[in-house]
Amino acid sequence: MSIKIKGLDEFKKKLDEMQEGLTLPALQHWANKIEMDAKGLAIRIPSEEIRYSIHVGVVEIKPKEFEIKADAKKEAFPFIIEATENNLKEMPLTTKLLFEGFLKQMQEEIKNK
Repeated sequence: MSIKIKGLDEFKKKLDEMQEGLTLPALQHWANKIEMDAKGLAIRIPSEEIRYSIHVGVVEIKPKEFEIKADAKKEAFPFIIEATENNLKEMPLTTKLLFEGFLKQMQEEIKNK
């Protein structure tokens, strides 16, 4: 006799999705998307120098411990923030949590400058 618990498959699916979001390739995919989207948003201003200064990347510090980094001219940071906000709803939960922390850091940095 076997017992099937309702919702267990859904729970397993969510756990798998959460683990999938915590890999360097998965996080780098989102960092690349945010960088490209931010550069697209930066078309609003005439400076190519600002647009080309935008770089977003992920570094694995230790296994399963990552740091998201942004490098750009000061004027480009609002575009990185907007691109990050626009992509959050599409991210797996764990990826989203990391990028929300990154977003909070970016917003604090702008506030302090």
